[in-house]
Amino acid sequence: MVTVPSHFRFTARGTFTGTPEIWSFGWHFNRVVVGGTDAGLSDIDESAVTTALGTFFGQGIMDSGVLLTDWRAYVIGTDNKMEGNGPLLHDATGDDIHGSGGKIYPPQVALCVTLVADNRGPARFGRMYLPGPALSLGTDRRYTDTQCDSIATAVSAFLKDVSDAIDIPGTIQSAAACNVSSRPAGGGTIQDVDHVEVGRALDTLRTRRNQLLEERHVGGQIDW
Repeated sequence: MVTVPSHFRFTARGTFTGTPEIWSFGWHFNRVVVGGTDAGLSDIDESAVTTALGTFFGQGIMDSGVLLTDWRAYVIGTDNKMEGNGPLLHDATGDDIHGSGGKIYPPQVALCVTLVADNRGPARFGRMYLPGPALSLGTDRRYTDTQCDSIATAVSAFLKDVSDAIDIPGTIQSAAACNVSSRPAGGGTIQDVDHVEVGRALDTLRTRRNQLLEERHVGGQIDW
């Protein structure tokens, strides 16, 4: 069995307003204290995570139809499976957290943000696929460096806000965002995230559209 370092996995989930289409994206945080007590779900400030998500969604990166319905935090054990009786679940339907941008693309289009650790090798890269990108494309049909800088700043601030919401027992430090990889041999690897990189070209995820029906509209017969 491949082992991985125990960690927290967070998942944000929601819908595109007015449709049955769903989306999700996730990220990881360290929870292990060497020689001490590891952080548990009770060490996560639920309201602070919700506030962090609300601030992040209000940055104009995602369109106004991207609605957050809930977020979850899991303890992932060394067997790479959920540990305990269940996740910390926050129902966000009453929080009215949604994107604030105006541009609307098809639901299978997402913005790829790569989380990059310091060291080469396993777990150096992790990815978040943000739904409903809302910024207009440049003349080369990609995001500009200025737009990418603003996205990188917002994602970095979001990760730091979630970090501040996790109290490491017996210390004055907060957890660090991490990338996790599992390998067929040699066990898993975990690395703290150093910075984020933003893809200038939008991604097309064919699995993103899973409930929105095409429902082809039939046109009139062609009169040749």
